[in-house]
Amino acid sequence: MKLRSLLFVAAGIAVGYKIATTMHEDDPNIVRGPQREPAAGNPTLRLVSGGAQRIADQASVLSLDAIRRARGAIRSLLAEYDEYGNDASWN
Repeated sequence: MKLRSLLFVAAGIAVGYKIATTMHEDDPNIVRGPQREPAAGNPTLRLVSGGAQRIADQASVLSLDAIRRARGAIRSLLAEYDEYGNDASWN
């Protein structure tokens, strides 16, 4: 009885290990792009890529500010009432 239970436990561990290794493998259907390499490359390339990143960050901030201003202007236009009692006055 104890030997059979030990065999069941061993078989369970073996099956669990096999399933775990199968689940941990890379999926060939998933395509991964190039990973970032450490910044140990060309110093000129680092300088240019750092400048490009700063410009991209500034552009993101400016575009979000423009979107916020446009939304605020739309809200203020929608909040106004004209002399006829209409909900919005688009002047």
